Amino acid sequence: MKVSTVFAPAFAVIFAAGAAHAANPMPVAQYSFNGTLASSVAGAPALTVTDPLGLSGYGVDNVMGTLQTVWNFQGARTPVTDQAGLTLSTQGLITDNDLYSVEMVFKFTESVDAWRRILDVESRQSDNGFYVDPSNNLDIFPVAGGAAFTNDTYHDVFLVNNRGVVTFYLDGSAQATAATSVMNLDLSQTMNFFLDNVVAGGQGEYSSGSIALIRVYNEALNAVPPPVPEPATLAMLLAGLGVLGAVGARRRRLQG
Repeated sequence: MKVSTVFAPAFAVIFAAGAAHAANPMPVAQYSFNGTLASSVAGAPALTVTDPLGLSGYGVDNVMGTLQTVWNFQGARTPVTDQAGLTLSTQGLITDNDLYSVEMVFKFTESVDAWRRILDVESRQSDNGFYVDPSNNLDIFPVAGGAAFTNDTYHDVFLVNNRGVVTFYLDGSAQATAATSVMNLDLSQTMNFFLDNVVAGGQGEYSSGSIALIRVYNEALNAVPPPVPEPATLAMLLAGLGVLGAVGARRRRLQG
């Protein structure tokens, strides 16, 4: 059983020498879920889907005041093999396993007083990772917690790993920082979104939800971009509605 970590107050972070600080940082991969799981950045791989129950797919939702297409991931907490989520191979995207930034605009739709995985970088082989904890706070388990997270509401969540100094942001504000290797990418160099570990303790820490945006950077950002959702064009919206209808009719996994 996990124990919630002590709140770590937000403070200015002095990044280690050698970290990249672009004035206008550009993502190496970006996913807007406008009818495809492909990246809008050339050369980046598409996301892959885990959807064992066949319930996940595209939808249309109001994301921070903007109507746009999203990916709805729908699974079950237990058994762990029934969880739904997304996986990204960062090989060729992330140069160093301890130097990257990742942004996610998403919501969890299950309001439960339990741990819910946001990001795993250890091939689902460890309980360590980035979560929402039972107190509905963002939490890097087992080292740093803070930042109240509202269920069934879209949040812009940013995690920065700068040579083992990890900071997370909620809706543009820094929340906590910790010196830890917990969020270093393992040898597989994969990021698993919302999928909990399949071995070791603490399995079943999951919530279904919806995601509107993922951006990945091959650098540690010292100031995150403002939390502005991707605008939805009419064509994107109509495409999303069409896909949503197909999902309802077929109830099968859609892959970009």
